Amino acid sequence: MSALAMEFCNLKILRLDELSDHVGISPASIWESVRRSCSSGSSSNSAASWSSSSGSFTGTSGSSNEASFNGYLSALSEDMSVRSDNNKAFSRMDFINRKLLSILNDIAGIMIEGGCEKMLRRAIDRQSPQLASYIEILDINNILGGHKEESKETLTKVWTTAMHIIVGFLREMKRQLNGQDLGYFNRLKEDYFLAIAKQSVMKLLKASSSIFIQDASIVPAYKDVHSTLKPDLSKMINVVMIYQALNYGMPTILALFSGQTKEFILAEGEGLSHRLSDMFVKLAVEQNDLVRSQCLDISDTGVHRSTRHIMDHMRMLVQHKSTVYLILKGDEKALCELIVQLISSLEFMLDINSKGLQLPGQQQMFLLNNVHFMLQEAKRESDLGLILGEGWLLQRHDQLDLFITGYVDASWTPVMSCFLRQTRVPEILWPHQLFDRFTSSLEMTYRVQKTWKVTDPLIRRKVREAIFHKFIPEYRMHMENYSEKKQKSARYSIEQLESQLQELFEG
Repeated sequence: MSALAMEFCNLKILRLDELSDHVGISPASIWESVRRSCSSGSSSNSAASWSSSSGSFTGTSGSSNEASFNGYLSALSEDMSVRSDNNKAFSRMDFINRKLLSILNDIAGIMIEGGCEKMLRRAIDRQSPQLASYIEILDINNILGGHKEESKETLTKVWTTAMHIIVGFLREMKRQLNGQDLGYFNRLKEDYFLAIAKQSVMKLLKASSSIFIQDASIVPAYKDVHSTLKPDLSKMINVVMIYQALNYGMPTILALFSGQTKEFILAEGEGLSHRLSDMFVKLAVEQNDLVRSQCLDISDTGVHRSTRHIMDHMRMLVQHKSTVYLILKGDEKALCELIVQLISSLEFMLDINSKGLQLPGQQQMFLLNNVHFMLQEAKRESDLGLILGEGWLLQRHDQLDLFITGYVDASWTPVMSCFLRQTRVPEILWPHQLFDRFTSSLEMTYRVQKTWKVTDPLIRRKVREAIFHKFIPEYRMHMENYSEKKQKSARYSIEQLESQLQELFEG
């Protein structure tokens, strides 16, 4: 009888060629689709492929918004083209090999009639890894294969895509098995299916834990770290994406099981959820230390790439606030504190690093561009603005004015000081010397700052106006203090000066 039991477990009753031939699903096709979607940076809503009524396996429903995050994050929010169509495609195919199923039923009949039903059930349970291994698309380890050294962003996408496919296939497999009425095998169908489904789901959950929780800590670095900063901060988003997939997927997964197996899978899913929550909180603390410790390579006065990345990171968290709330045990205040602390760390990082800028006005211009960008991002993402608060927005507006004033004082007051007399030499000797000194200082400042860029046209206009208000009246006054003959020492007329200053900050 034991030989019959082994024969029962060795029969492959599923026609797996249907998957690759008619649906085009294979481990290779999953990787190809993921890489294509990540490189294209297109965006849609992954959660939409799950039933909106599925809710959380902890009893709370969730939602997500469309989002983009430097290409790959938008791809994380999208499923490959087969995502929501898989269930329909699966239902149009017959996976069951009826000839082999009939043989399976005959073996079951012999063993049941011979009083060996329990032996057969034990064999099914014992051979569950082998039964599941017959279906390569149900094995996440087979899908990941030798790709575990890929970026966590890509692995996240592959894992979430594989989860949709595996669960969709299992659901259709269960439906088709339940649709068969073969007598003896009917008594074993649930055991047979649960053995395969449990193995597949447990591997899926364990793969998530091993990939995204182990070695997920952020490693601080004390150099220009955009290349380090970006993937490290992205670890938090990876956790959010995996948690979101679990939140939407677990109700569907649990519906496949019953009894103690269902309770076991539920406990495993909740355990993974708790570990992801703990990891998210740990990463949130570490990322603040990481941001505050950065020594930036500032090559110009524009918006630094790290500023863009961190603001994108915050925007992504806010756009997925429903999932983040679940991760933080429903504590909305915790998300607000996380965002406020991170933006405070960003401001600290920018302020500290800007102090190393040596050229007059360079620090103020760098801070002006970066703080203005932060302000615009907070306005563009309304929920982010609400979290930061009206007070923060008003303070940053005031800061912009202070930066402009500080910039004008640092850059243009020294130029105008060229007209100050520092000796008691008779006035008749000074006009051409004063204007020469002024012209030299003006042209040096202009030559340097012409390459500085202020992207926003309104801010660019405000800075120019501030220069005009400071500079032109004083220059006109000095011109008027001299006779027409002495004014010829000046290389620039008022009109020429205004025209030249209009060329500043175009980059």
